[in-house]
Amino acid sequence: MNGHVVPEVKELSTEAEEIKVQNATRRKHPHGLRREEILRQHPEIAKLYGLYPVSAIYIVLLVALQWLLAVYFTKYFPWYLWMLATYAIGAVIDHALWVLIHDATHNLIFNSIAANRVMLCIANIPHVVPSGMMFRYYHILHHIELNKIAKDPDVPAKWEASFVGNKAVRKAFWLFFFFLFQTVRLFGYTHRTPNYREMTWITVNWLVNISFHLASLHFVGFRPLIFMLLSSIFAIGLHPLGARWIQEHYPTQPFQSTYSYYGIANRVAFNIGFHNEHHDFPSIPWNQLPKLRQLAPEYYDTLFAYRSYRKLLRDFIMEPKWSLSVRWEEELKRNKMSMSTDDMAKQ
Repeated sequence: MNGHVVPEVKELSTEAEEIKVQNATRRKHPHGLRREEILRQHPEIAKLYGLYPVSAIYIVLLVALQWLLAVYFTKYFPWYLWMLATYAIGAVIDHALWVLIHDATHNLIFNSIAANRVMLCIANIPHVVPSGMMFRYYHILHHIELNKIAKDPDVPAKWEASFVGNKAVRKAFWLFFFFLFQTVRLFGYTHRTPNYREMTWITVNWLVNISFHLASLHFVGFRPLIFMLLSSIFAIGLHPLGARWIQEHYPTQPFQSTYSYYGIANRVAFNIGFHNEHHDFPSIPWNQLPKLRQLAPEYYDTLFAYRSYRKLLRDFIMEPKWSLSVRWEEELKRNKMSMSTDDMAKQ
């Protein structure tokens, strides 16, 4: 189905802000341009916009499952087996919850923004560290300021890229402690800072996590807490699923602003691999992203996409040509005006 008019759609996420920033700068937003063109050619895609309240059920079930597994494994298995379970099982559940936090961030579960924030706080409980609301704030900026040095909080800092370099051991170290590098990076992020409302919700996030884990410590002891904490670290670290931090925006292949992944891991990760699709249409929930690709194959099947997280993880670590610096180099090459020398010095 082809058309010539972009249909009116109810945008739920960052689309308007992306265009606002695009109009205020000399830099076109790559996904904003694609979105307009794809909707013009495939207006039926507008029907995919909307909410998926079933995600709330998944959140509650996965949070309960993770806590019950933590209690069960640490009570009935020796320490080395339950620690193995944190990597093989716990990390998969925690990663899935991060994906649902991602959908809540884009207001794709309920109509109410507050209700989406509440579900985000619940989904963040098994991660132990109350980081979901901070993720929400910075992830929205990531969409708006995509790949801009010192503006997109997902882009590694200069010190970070220099430290990691292209050595296999340091790249593996960076992935294993990804949560720490991300945290330290944000301490130096000054493009925008959370306002009073955001800080209020961040406080709520902390209170929910602290209250839950204090109660858990009282009733079942400290070992389930260790189980959940290790699962959380592995979920965003040196794990096959952790390869998606490389997959999404690092130009390890011929340059694209964003890369998708179409492998089997999408089955346990709520289609998070459909990342080009998501950035093109952030108001489409996770369950509709494969349908989006089917409706506009000429826009997605013609792009490079990964098929194996394990291969990507191995190649990124072992290949000297792949480093954090490539993201800086490609960005500076394509948009020199997006950052001044003074901005670089702040990094």
